Amino acid sequence: VTVYFSDIVGYTSMSVELRPIQVMKMLNEFYTEMDKIADKHGVYKMETIGDAYMVTGGVPDRCSGPEGAAKVAMFAIEAMEFTKNFKTSDGLTVKIRGGINSGPLVAGVVGNLRPKYTIFGDTVNVASRMESNSLEGRVQVSESTYFQLQQSQEYQFEYEDRGLIPIKGKGEMHTWFVDSARKMSPGEASKLQENVLNEDFDDIYLKDVDAGNKESARPLIQQGDDDDQEFGESDSYDSDGSTDGEQFFA
Repeated sequence: VTVYFSDIVGYTSMSVELRPIQVMKMLNEFYTEMDKIADKHGVYKMETIGDAYMVTGGVPDRCSGPEGAAKVAMFAIEAMEFTKNFKTSDGLTVKIRGGINSGPLVAGVVGNLRPKYTIFGDTVNVASRMESNSLEGRVQVSESTYFQLQQSQEYQFEYEDRGLIPIKGKGEMHTWFVDSARKMSPGEASKLQENVLNEDFDDIYLKDVDAGNKESARPLIQQGDDDDQEFGESDSYDSDGSTDGEQFFA
């Protein structure tokens, strides 16, 4: 599953300067337009948490990892472009930053009072970290999302390699900014898929911070149905009390 988070840059200051009704009006106008973009790209709007906006690709509507990642990335790219020219009816501008991560998670409903469908797992926490460490107007993707996008049969994405950056609670992680995409012809898609499967990923690793071990990234690009794939036990969930949004899922 691929998870996207974005938040509004400078939202805390805006909340101080504006009346509560103005804040709600701004968020409603902005996220109504974001909802249209989400619907266009077939991603699922999980929820809004204050100024944070969250969508998924792969749940509740199942699809392959690369397809879900591509849907979310295309949504994120268009959302960033839309935001550049957005103004509310009161003339306010909004700037956002976004982050994306892909991996295994659990989706469901917990509790009985006001039940709500949501997602749980470290995949969600890392997506939140990708957003909080991103830059204004940019979409930062994790290593696992980068590999999924490399397998897209529909789009070829353009990236900026950000290298290793420190992530709170995770140590250093290799990330990219995804900036744009173009639709591929069937021939291009077939050739690209062959190149991805033949590429040597033995020197590329995902870091297991808790154990201090490294595991090959190759399982992230394995083929076949989800039912045929086996995932290892996920890392322990974040519990550091940060305010980036992951405390709702940890």
